[in-house]
Amino acid sequence: MSTEIENEVVRKTARHNIFAGLALGAIAAFFFWKSFAISLDFVDEEGIGPRFFPQAICMALGLIGATMVVFGLREQIAPADKSTFEAKRFFADAVPLFLLGLAYVWMFGAFGYVTACFVLLLVAAVLFAVRGPALILLPVCATAALYLLFFKLMTVFEPAATIFNPLSLFGLK
Repeated sequence: MSTEIENEVVRKTARHNIFAGLALGAIAAFFFWKSFAISLDFVDEEGIGPRFFPQAICMALGLIGATMVVFGLREQIAPADKSTFEAKRFFADAVPLFLLGLAYVWMFGAFGYVTACFVLLLVAAVLFAVRGPALILLPVCATAALYLLFFKLMTVFEPAATIFNPLSLFGLK
């Protein structure tokens, strides 16, 4: 009887993996297709361009989706895989991250990339209990690395801040 219940849990989880993998693949394909609408007007011939990052992420998500489908069809699941929804964990982790994402979108337009990225990475680090030197190093290093990646290497155009851009104090913007 116990083996029969375990087999049903495996089949149910495998079905979830198949549907989740197909959904992830469809979303990845849609956004990959939409990424071709990203303008290349400001790109020189040497840069990798603003389409690179979204297309790379879409390809990675598509690969993950395909892997989920294959493992689901084989009815292979991780030993500790649980197909349950934990509302407490969702509201403790996912909702604050969603709200931080909304705040980031607003702050990016109002204060520019550097302020928005640093402040919201710092808030996220505090929210998720990052302590010690990493509390400051994470926002500083991630902000600098992402700025170099997007605005220098991929030559993505950074819109002007509508309220205040701290880079203007140093003559960088």
